[in-house]
Amino acid sequence: MLIPFQWIGLFATATVFAVMFSIGLMLGREQIAAAMQRRIVLLAVIFAVVVPVPALAVLALKLFGLTGPIAVGIVLMSISPGAPIALRRALDAGSSREFAPALHVAIVVLAVVTVPASVAILDWIFARGFTVTPFQIGRQVFLAQLLPLMLGTALRAARPVLAGKLQQPIGRIGNILLLILTVLVLVDFPPIIAEVGWIPTVAGITMTVGALAIGSAVAWRDAEVRPAAAIAAAMRNPGLALVIATANRAPPAVTAAVIGYALGLAVTIIGYVQWHKRRN
Repeated sequence: MLIPFQWIGLFATATVFAVMFSIGLMLGREQIAAAMQRRIVLLAVIFAVVVPVPALAVLALKLFGLTGPIAVGIVLMSISPGAPIALRRALDAGSSREFAPALHVAIVVLAVVTVPASVAILDWIFARGFTVTPFQIGRQVFLAQLLPLMLGTALRAARPVLAGKLQQPIGRIGNILLLILTVLVLVDFPPIIAEVGWIPTVAGITMTVGALAIGSAVAWRDAEVRPAAAIAAAMRNPGLALVIATANRAPPAVTAAVIGYALGLAVTIIGYVQWHKRRN
C-alpha cells in the first residue's frame, strides 16, 4: 500500500473523535424524549440494522458463489453496524436532530451484543472459525464513539454556552478531517483494486442501496426520521469489521475487501445525502 493502513487508522481515530465530540455537544434530554416518543420506529430500525442487512449479504454470497477473503470482508461489513459517520450523514440529510442521535447511540451500544451474536451465527453458516468477544467490540465502540460522545455531552451539560460556541468550529474540523481521510483512502484505492478487484466495491454499492431501501421502509410514513433510519440501516462500521478480522488473524486480502466495501458504501451514502437534500 502507498499509505500503510496503520497510518490511515491513526488518522481515522482522530477524525472519529472530533466528529463524535462535536455531535456530543448537541446532545441533551430532548434526544431521550424523542426516542421514547418513537420507540416503535426505534425498535424497527434496530431490527433492520441487525437482521435483514446481514441476511441480504448471505443471500448475495450464496447467489453469486462468492468465497474466500472477498466473501469474508463482505460478511464482516454486513454485521458491523454503527459507523461513527452515520449520525453526521443523517443530520446532513435533514433527519430529526432529536431522534437521529438517540437512534445512533442505541445501535452503537447494542453492537456489543449483536455483533458477537452475528459472528457466532455466520460462523455456524460458513464454518469459518471466526470468534469475537463482547469485550473486543465494547472496547472499540467505547473508545472510538461513546467516549468522545460522552465528553461532548458532559461539556454541554456543564457549560452549555461554551458547548454552543464550540459546536460549529469542531464540526468544521471534523468535516475537514473527513475530507483528508477520504483522500488518504483514495490514494490506496489502486493497490486495493489490484489485490481484490472491484467486487467488494460493487458489493458495497449494491448492499448499501438495498439497506437504504430497507431502512426507509421500516420508517414508513415518518418523514422526519426516514433519512436517519435509511442511513442507520445502510452504514457499516469498518472499524468493527477490522477488529474482528484482526482478532482472527485474517489475511491482508480481507482487510482490502473491507476497505473496498467501505469505499463503495461511502460513495453511495454521499449520493443519497445529496439526492435527499435536492428533494427537500
